Amino acid sequence: MQDPLAVVVLYLSRLDHRCLYSDDELFRAMNDCYTSFAGPDELGLRYARSLSSRDTEAHALRERRAWALRVAADLARRRPGAHPVPVAPGTMSDDAHEARAARRAGAARRRALLAGVPVVALYVMIIGSANGGRDFMALRVAGPLNVGLGLGLLQLVVVAACALWYGRYAETSLDPLPESSGTSVEELGHRP
Repeated sequence: MQDPLAVVVLYLSRLDHRCLYSDDELFRAMNDCYTSFAGPDELGLRYARSLSSRDTEAHALRERRAWALRVAADLARRRPGAHPVPVAPGTMSDDAHEARAARRAGAARRRALLAGVPVVALYVMIIGSANGGRDFMALRVAGPLNVGLGLGLLQLVVVAACALWYGRYAETSLDPLPESSGTSVEELGHRP
C-alpha cells in the first residue's frame, strides 16, 4: 500500500480521529509524529504493521486510515504549497521526487534527440548528395565501393552506434528510475 507520507504521519499521530483540529494543530501533530520516528522507513514499517493487524479493532483501524486519507487530501487541497512534515536528511518529499523524475525524463528526451540528430543529419546529407551530385556518388573509392555505397555503410554504422549508446544509457539511467522515484514509466512519458 503506497499512501503518501502525510497520511502515514496523520495515521500514526496521537490525534483522535473523531475530533476536529485546526490546520496548525494538524501540522504540529504531524511534525511531532514524524520526528519521533527514526525516519520514513521506520514510519512505513510501523504503518504497514498497524494496517495488517488482524485483531478485533480492524474496523477502527480502517476508520482511522480513512480519516487520515481524508484529512491529508483536504490539507493538500486547501494549502497546496505547505509541507506538512519536515524532510529528513537523505530523504525526499513527494515534490522533490516529482521534480527529480521530471529532470531525469527531460534528460532522457535530450539524450534521445542527441542520438537521433547524427542519424537524421547523415541521412539528409546522403539524400541531398544523391539528388544533387549523381556523379559524385558514383565515384569509385576502392574496387566496387563507390562514395554512395560508402555513405550508406557509414549510415548503418552510425545508426548502430547511436542505438547501442542510447540503449546503454537507458539500461543504466532509465531502468532504475521508476523503482527509485516511485514514478511509473507511464508517468515519465506523459505528464497531463
